[in-house]
Amino acid sequence: MRYSAEQIQLMADQVRVDGYTLLEDGLPRDRVEAMRVRFEELLAEKAAREPFNRGANRRQMYLPWEPPFTDPLLYENEEALAVVEAVIGPDPALVYFASDTALPGSDYQKVHSDTQLLFPETSLSLPAYGLVVNVPLVDCTEENGSLEFWPGGTHLMPGRMDLPALAPRMQSRRANMPAGSLLIRDLRMWHRGTPNRSDHPRPHLALVYVRPWYRFEQEVPTLRRHVYQALPERSRRLLRHARLTE
Repeated sequence: MRYSAEQIQLMADQVRVDGYTLLEDGLPRDRVEAMRVRFEELLAEKAAREPFNRGANRRQMYLPWEPPFTDPLLYENEEALAVVEAVIGPDPALVYFASDTALPGSDYQKVHSDTQLLFPETSLSLPAYGLVVNVPLVDCTEENGSLEFWPGGTHLMPGRMDLPALAPRMQSRRANMPAGSLLIRDLRMWHRGTPNRSDHPRPHLALVYVRPWYRFEQEVPTLRRHVYQALPERSRRLLRHARLTE
């Protein structure tokens, strides 16, 4: 752990107030590079089979539960989990193990949130019930399509907001960060992908952790039963909602 208990608490408070916090260089560069190489192989295989699924030249892809992505430094990162547990409690579940890639020629996405509000018919601002950890596999810049997000309260806004009309009138930030950083953000925070004007893909891994009672809208991770049963107890607990195959 590079951070003291006081620093972890400050980062958790930043998530509560701003909707995000950033742990730069959260993963070693050699591990990130191994993930990038394998990821680009999988991405090419998927591109040969299926069309883009997140707009022009933009692709979401679920990650297989196989090395190098099963490195505990990724899914059970002590620093990231310390912040996650400080925000949403001591028993989170890992319910999404996937990626988002902006390829050269991608355009702006619509401003959006990654989950539904629990009570959109009210004006309630509720505590966080889900967090996403984004892990870039390359350095993210404005040239290659770094994520744009709206901190400082959009994760606390009630339902029935006109996001496309409001977002241009509010201040946003770009997630310009080195490969292997850990961007922890509230699922409800407004954000969008931006154009990739470089010659190379900009891949983000995305891991979603939720409170024990919350069910995220996307597919859960898939593991072979014998692989799941061989995991340490803490890992099995994190992945308790995973889909097991024989």
